[in-house]
Amino acid sequence: MIWLLLALTALLVALVLIIGRGRGQTVDPLDHYRAQLDEITEDEARGVVDAESARAARLEVERRILKVAKQKTSTGTVAGDKRLPVLLAAITLVAAFTLYGFMGRPDLPAKPGMVASGLDQLVEEGGPTFGEAIRSIQKHLKDEPQDQKAWEILAKTSRSVRDFSTAANAFGQLALLDPTNATWRAQQLEAMIAMSGGQISPATRLVLGKLIEEFPDHAAGQYYLGMARLQAGDEAGAKATWTALADRSAPDAPWMPMLRRQLSSLGVAPPKLTDEQMASVENMTEDQRQAFIASMMARLEAKLESAPDDAEGWMMLARSHLTMGDREAAIDALERGLSHVSGEKAAGLQGFLDNLTSNPDL
Repeated sequence: MIWLLLALTALLVALVLIIGRGRGQTVDPLDHYRAQLDEITEDEARGVVDAESARAARLEVERRILKVAKQKTSTGTVAGDKRLPVLLAAITLVAAFTLYGFMGRPDLPAKPGMVASGLDQLVEEGGPTFGEAIRSIQKHLKDEPQDQKAWEILAKTSRSVRDFSTAANAFGQLALLDPTNATWRAQQLEAMIAMSGGQISPATRLVLGKLIEEFPDHAAGQYYLGMARLQAGDEAGAKATWTALADRSAPDAPWMPMLRRQLSSLGVAPPKLTDEQMASVENMTEDQRQAFIASMMARLEAKLESAPDDAEGWMMLARSHLTMGDREAAIDALERGLSHVSGEKAAGLQGFLDNLTSNPDL
């Protein structure tokens, strides 16, 4: 999953208000520059600009942000402790891009020696380090431990410099303060995985268990459950978990590319229609599409009647039923498949069935 560190920008005003409560300051949230950075990111995603051009554009916007931040300090726009708002403006926008480019994708496991390596970097020339900025937020939280916005900024700022231990703790606090928001528990889980170099440790398994218990249909929980099973040597269980997640996810869901890569590495590939079938389906009405799918499923059923030892065929039939919203039919298909398939071939069917029966939201 890609962590959008740019979201820190939206939290800048909140933290400035936190630190300076009651001081009567007037704050400029730098919305103009935030919008520019959003547009650059969108243009790069659409292929309008290449990565190098996008990086150069971001650096220019960041330079202007620091210039404005310095002007705000020198003109006294922010009363009281002027250093922290300027510091946080720089953390929010510079760390999100400069460190991103230096360290690589933040959703990948941490590289050896890279954990918390950004803490000693200066926010700006002659200014404090990111570690000092984080400690300023932590100092505030000792006095205001219920301040959810401050915890959120601490969590995301720490993660942006790969201080995953601090980030995991902060996301855990957010999960306690805001227990109905699955995002906090999921991000705590991801920070812990990054902290352990991509491995799901026993402590991480406890957090994974909480996420699945509290939010059984959350995609992150199911994805990392599959990863945990794979790391434990249960390839069939991982395949079943990820297949079930793929079947209930929208094709354009943000986690689907990563999920498809994982399934492909396990030898699972989605069935493909011919060009003629694709063209035909595109011109169908919704009723016609449903009838077409039903006819394909009927042909698959007939094939399985004549060759019932086809484990992949039973898996495909179960996935088709699940996609159509008929969970009971999917379970029935898997149970029928298990009555005809044995040995290693049955492991995938059993894993898929176990996942369906133990997760009612699938």
